[in-house]
Amino acid sequence: MKICFLSAGTFTHIQPYIDYFKEKGHEVHFIALSPSPERNVPVHNAWEGKEYDVRAKSNKYKYIKAAFRARKIIKVLQPDIIHAHYVTSGGLAAYIIHHPHTIVTAHGSDINASVKSPVWRFLLKRILGRAAAINVVSRELYDKVLQLGIPAHKLHNFNVGINYETFFQHHASHAAPYTLKMVCNRRFEPVYDHMTILKALVLLKQKNVPFEMHFVGGGSLKEAAEKFVQENGLDKYVTFYGQVQNSAQPGVFEKCNTYISSSLSDGTSLSLLEAMAAGLFPVVTDIVANKAVLEHNRSALFFPVCDSGNLAEQLIYLRSEFLGRLPIIISENQQFVVREGNRPANMQKLEKIYNEIIKPAK
Repeated sequence: MKICFLSAGTFTHIQPYIDYFKEKGHEVHFIALSPSPERNVPVHNAWEGKEYDVRAKSNKYKYIKAAFRARKIIKVLQPDIIHAHYVTSGGLAAYIIHHPHTIVTAHGSDINASVKSPVWRFLLKRILGRAAAINVVSRELYDKVLQLGIPAHKLHNFNVGINYETFFQHHASHAAPYTLKMVCNRRFEPVYDHMTILKALVLLKQKNVPFEMHFVGGGSLKEAAEKFVQENGLDKYVTFYGQVQNSAQPGVFEKCNTYISSSLSDGTSLSLLEAMAAGLFPVVTDIVANKAVLEHNRSALFFPVCDSGNLAEQLIYLRSEFLGRLPIIISENQQFVVREGNRPANMQKLEKIYNEIIKPAK
């Protein structure tokens, strides 16, 4: 079949979809609503300009303008399927394009942040109501989309998954004496609340708890985080790697034993699945998305959103009283990723949905 993926040009998670369906022999195109790097398939630029600029920024009105250009591209390509990603950008463009075989994937903040706005709530209902199928990546998103009045038969709850073999490690560093070797690979943006982690590190330092902290990724708040580290004497404990290719992140994970996320909201986090596959123990916020995957004091330790003191307490508890349980927990977490986050299996589910959507036309 001919598949057109539609999203912002730099959308992080679009490449696995492109790669999988290209390898399966489908004709794949990518329509970029903002500047995009090369994607190893034809890239059709619906935005103004002709070259990719990593510094370029986009806003919502540009997505609307790009949507009308994308509609012209779609008329030429005549795809069997349009798969739009991120409801408030790709989904909005798909609504304007109005192709009968459209699936929209909601990834997290496109629903969590927008559903509170009366204007966006109205638009979400229209965008999702018109789609032939909707893919959400967590139970929290599933429930919120249902609350918009979208019928359950259109909803499919699974994530893109990860390449488990790439990240799997037999982790051997969960043994006493235990130094916390922590990693966070979320972008330095407000929703991921790195400041809570940094404040917890100050508390660990004050209590003479041995630790290392590894930050992977860029973002608008990275410079502020680096400044905080310098001002609070954390330089010798903290390493900033900047942007690291996904395929190279296992090299960072193998230096660590604990995964931290202080996210305020989320879908099913691929970063979390990758860390679990790598044998890292999760210490994460008690948000709905994490509770759907993990259980406090069993498969993970939770701390309240924005509570740096409690995060520090959980980390101290982990190394002092929780340590003996880790080998079994790590194994169980890895088995969970195989069941629920296996990319080939989840992409097969998606391919089945594509076929069901186009079947009536055939």
